[in-house]
Amino acid sequence: MPANVESMFSVREMPWHREGLVLDQHPTTWDEARRLAGLTWDPITEPVYELSGVDEAGQPLYAPIEGWQRIARSDTSATLWINRETYAVIDHGEMGELVEAVLAQPNVQWETAGVLDQGRSVWCLALLDEPIQLPGDDTVTLPYLAITNRHGQPGGCTLRATAVRIVCGNTFRAAELEGDRTGTTFSFIHKRGWRNRLEEARQAVTGARAEMRAYEELARELLALPISTRQRELFIAEFIPMPPDGLVTDRVARNVEEARKAIRDILASPTSVSVSHTAYGLVQAAGEYLDHVRRSRTWETKLNRTLIRPEPLKAQALKLVREVVRV
Repeated sequence: MPANVESMFSVREMPWHREGLVLDQHPTTWDEARRLAGLTWDPITEPVYELSGVDEAGQPLYAPIEGWQRIARSDTSATLWINRETYAVIDHGEMGELVEAVLAQPNVQWETAGVLDQGRSVWCLALLDEPIQLPGDDTVTLPYLAITNRHGQPGGCTLRATAVRIVCGNTFRAAELEGDRTGTTFSFIHKRGWRNRLEEARQAVTGARAEMRAYEELARELLALPISTRQRELFIAEFIPMPPDGLVTDRVARNVEEARKAIRDILASPTSVSVSHTAYGLVQAAGEYLDHVRRSRTWETKLNRTLIRPEPLKAQALKLVREVVRV
């Protein structure tokens, strides 16, 4: 699937599509980040015309279409969209101002930014320097604040807290879907009074940060709960249950055993072995199995499970592990 990237930058990490600039250090001003991302142009509005007739010399006559405007690029004049005249652009300079206002800090660490789909979609991603690292887990969760801006298209300009590192069209959409699912999204309607909602946006980001801290507290609680081999096997057996005797065929039994083995393999893998003896390890292994191992009939099913709709079995895993530690 194409990355659909026109221009972008990424700090330290080369994107999978190997396009754009890779920087050694974070840009700390939006002016610098904007230039490196190829966002020095802006969306502008212009009248839309229709053919109204011809003059005496046979030359076409054009008249403005009332109530409509063209969203165009200021550098090439290419049309991005046609929209109602009530639509107000949020330009690229204002995107940086928005992030700085919401975070209430001038020196934002800009992680990635860029242009997609010939300028119809743009983004910027700020690193929230609040990494979450848990005892016994050598991986780090880095929270980001993202603005995705669709010029004239449905979706508008949206602010969201996310763990998705946006580097292409796919991750752009993944961050949108994640924000919709978790409720960590704040949309600015493209109307002239959008600045009046900055305080609401600031409160939304504060709430998202609180959710991240709540997750960290839960993870630390689960890490402090040791799990024996017997408890681990009980969890796996309950999480991947065998159907009643009368409904079990050889094929079903094999599928259940393969699924259970997959969870054991995840727990023994380099990414999980250090926490495999804790309640946190069981919940993480269950999540990895549901997102990456469990079979899906179609890619749409997998997308729905992992990004669009809440996964009830993940909540079930948390409930089950609390029951297992009491056994």
